[in-house]
Amino acid sequence: MKLFSSQTSPFARKVRVAVHELELDGLVEELATDAYNADAEFLAANPLSQVPALITEKGETLPGSDLIIEYLQSRAHSLTSLPRGSARWGMLRRRNLAEGILEAAVSMLLESRRPDGEKSPAWMARKTVAIQRSLDVLEADVGELHTEKPSVVEIGIGCALGYLDFRFAALDWRQNRPALTAWYAVFAERPSMLKTAPQ
Repeated sequence: MKLFSSQTSPFARKVRVAVHELELDGLVEELATDAYNADAEFLAANPLSQVPALITEKGETLPGSDLIIEYLQSRAHSLTSLPRGSARWGMLRRRNLAEGILEAAVSMLLESRRPDGEKSPAWMARKTVAIQRSLDVLEADVGELHTEKPSVVEIGIGCALGYLDFRFAALDWRQNRPALTAWYAVFAERPSMLKTAPQ
């Protein structure tokens, strides 16, 4: 399989962590990809020109981290399954909050790179507040998170927190969130997280 990836993309990192957790390292070739200078093979895999994208051994093209991880789970030892019943909705809520944090953070990064005079402080402030609110919910819910065998929820949260450290250290997400801080300190030491840490 070919994985179009980037060392700094948090969405690609979710897939890269999953590849290690599922022990599929030997079956997935990572291709460093610049989505802003994309080649034809990458654009065929994802016409949106966004990493990650996967080409399976059968030539199927799969764009987007959640779709790719779902496919990879069908190929290997599964990650921890999401529960059934009412507990499932809480897990999916946390997964979506982690995804929202990533989307907001990437949006802030792109906004910060706009020319002076075109940046919107109000936009940055709105996204920052949204991230802070979501982190507060995760702080309250941290007792529901695994550290031994993760699910897609923990992978998403771990990559979101890692991305905040990488791009927005000044945000100081750990302040007043001791439970989430303690959980991440353990999760960040997983081999899959250490091996995929952005440089």
